[in-house]
Amino acid sequence: MSLHIDRFIDKVQGDRARGARVTILDPKEASDLLADITRLLLQLETLRTAQTTEPTVTVAMSGGSY
Repeated sequence: MSLHIDRFIDKVQGDRARGARVTILDPKEASDLLADITRLLLQLETLRTAQTTEPTVTVAMSGGSY
């Protein structure tokens, strides 16, 4: 994953382990996390779009000498 998403996961897990009821991000952390999530979503959309493009199938039929 990305650095900022990993840091967020670590922060939430640490807060949970300490029994914290709230996890607080400073504006820089929140901005970095937002940038990483946005980048990840754009990559996901690019992959999804590439996978939904169906290949072109060409079928040729011949009656031969019929």
